[in-house]
Amino acid sequence: MEENLIEIRLSENIWSSSKLKLLCYTFLLFLFLSQFIYSQLDSTSIITEDILDDILIEPDEESDSEELVDILDELIRNPIDINKADVFQLSKLPKMDAASAQRIVDHRNKFGNFFSTNELFSISDIDKALVQSILPFVKVTGSIEGTEQNARDLEDPKLFYGKSKLNIRSRFINDLQNRKGFINNKFEGSKLKSYNRLIYNYDNFFQAGFLAEKDPGEVSYSDFSSFHIQIKNFDLINSAIAGDYVLEFGQGLALWSPFGFSKGADAIFPVKKKPRYLRPYTSAAEYRFFRGAAARILIDNFNLTAFYSNNSFDASIDFVTQEITSISQTGYHRFGSELNKKSASKSKIIGGVIDYKYDGLLNIGVIYYNASFNNRFQASSIYDLSGDNFNYLSTYYEINFSKINLFGEASYDGTSVASINGIQFSANRELMFTSALRNYPRNYQNLYGFGFSERSGRINNEIGIYSGVRWKIPYGILNLYYDIFKFPYRTNENSLSSEGDELLLDFVSKPFSKFEVRLRYKYENKEISRAINAEEKIIRRLRQIARTEFVYNLAKILRLRTRIEYNNFFIKDANIKENGFLVFQDFRYLRNNIVLNGRIIFFQTDSFSSAVYEYENDLFGVMPNLAMYGKGIRWYLILKYKPIQFLSLSAKYSETYKPNVTSLSSGDNEIIGNVDNRVSLQIDVTF
Repeated sequence: MEENLIEIRLSENIWSSSKLKLLCYTFLLFLFLSQFIYSQLDSTSIITEDILDDILIEPDEESDSEELVDILDELIRNPIDINKADVFQLSKLPKMDAASAQRIVDHRNKFGNFFSTNELFSISDIDKALVQSILPFVKVTGSIEGTEQNARDLEDPKLFYGKSKLNIRSRFINDLQNRKGFINNKFEGSKLKSYNRLIYNYDNFFQAGFLAEKDPGEVSYSDFSSFHIQIKNFDLINSAIAGDYVLEFGQGLALWSPFGFSKGADAIFPVKKKPRYLRPYTSAAEYRFFRGAAARILIDNFNLTAFYSNNSFDASIDFVTQEITSISQTGYHRFGSELNKKSASKSKIIGGVIDYKYDGLLNIGVIYYNASFNNRFQASSIYDLSGDNFNYLSTYYEINFSKINLFGEASYDGTSVASINGIQFSANRELMFTSALRNYPRNYQNLYGFGFSERSGRINNEIGIYSGVRWKIPYGILNLYYDIFKFPYRTNENSLSSEGDELLLDFVSKPFSKFEVRLRYKYENKEISRAINAEEKIIRRLRQIARTEFVYNLAKILRLRTRIEYNNFFIKDANIKENGFLVFQDFRYLRNNIVLNGRIIFFQTDSFSSAVYEYENDLFGVMPNLAMYGKGIRWYLILKYKPIQFLSLSAKYSETYKPNVTSLSSGDNEIIGNVDNRVSLQIDVTF
């Protein structure tokens, strides 16, 4: 690769922002103070990153998986009590299957309560790697619990403050290059992206939170704000929330949060949803959450959930008919047309859920809710969402038979029924199998679902069969899945009906204690519509990805990782054949109160069609998936530092350099030049 490809250019205006100067000086001050004050760095974030590395594969589109990180972050803040949890609650843990959850419950029933989470290692039929991965998300409590104990603590200031926890997170991200929207003064606000979140917890009884976010180009530092107050485990009340919240039930066909896991490197984990029921909304995504009040009540084996929401959302409104032509999910409010979409319409949701559980063997439930909108939806075809009032009725189930777990849901929207049914079979701790059949009719419409599907949670116009196996063999762990799917009617991507299939083979081996090898092959064969000789035709598009990755743990404090990836993009009927290559080397240095991450990526592709993607490390709570295309180099350096027990500081500098171009990106985000770099800073305070 040419010499100019490995040049590392640092922008001269890195210190141009006075706000960034202040933050950086503060950061350096705490580096100095660390010589006198010592604190051990919490390894939870490292384990979280490793879990996401294991279960995610890079989708063929740029994304920011902040919401997925938030799922694990919420579990860290509210760990599951292994002395109280049933099979269904334990199954919500990352990578946990129903059979392993049942073994934990059986061990507890036989030997009594756990005294330490490390006792999980003593359960012979559970994989030790699984136990290691769930430790940050579980806890063990004593014998005095419940409402009576909470009341006692409130009377004793020492106990009250001892169980109180306040977390404050502030994040600032600044592009060092000026984008076109700022140069021509189209964007009304500054370049700085800011995020501020405060969450207060009292034991497992009370929580309150507030979040404010500003995107680059927006004026207000609270352009988006969110809040909630929650009471938990008070008499019959399992959870009651006023403010912003999300609902997750069943398999996500009727009610789910705005995000979820899709097909990944773990062939078993993503297929069956792990509902969190009623939860506060703590994400910065500005769409598809509820604002109002909700409560979940436990009566014997029954769980009753009632909810009400009255929330505004971003939309494009037809000036003449006053109908909704589209819903905006970008969250950007930087200039006139984007500002006109902000909170342009309102939704009102009211409904309830009845859920029944029996002895870790059976879980069934029924969902009903009504959704009404201030404006009618304008349909562009007979199958598109139309009207302003919708009713949904859904039923879901989960059944455990020893080593077999059955699950599914059927949801009715007044016109058609969407359904998914699946099975998980655990032959032993070495071998697991899963299969699921999904049938989402074209005329099924739901704005508040997120099911398992080929198209990022969309649950209409898709039929598919997924099968996966995870097999622990003497030489490593093999994950294999095959998914075949069909879109009976046209989609946004294709003007005609289409179909496809996908296969993933992922093998992880650890031949030596400090050395790990990962081999991955992904095959995608999909139909796409393309104009050939002035005629729209459906043709086959083949994408194949081969990856080799080596991880070296040279010492407890140093980990090195090398990845080599090849991407082949082929359309036979259009005589298109493209290739993409990616090579990266990264390191992670961990020493006492400091974690230092770095990565350098070399990439070369024929076009965007053969782009290569890579999830990369970032600040706590952020995990971007970036598209690498053309010819260039990207590198970043991250410092995470904990000078004192209650304070964590993080900083990242990243840069992408393409030597053969004169501009990067396009439209309002265009950068004149061939360097795109940014600096990010974050402060986490926990009392």
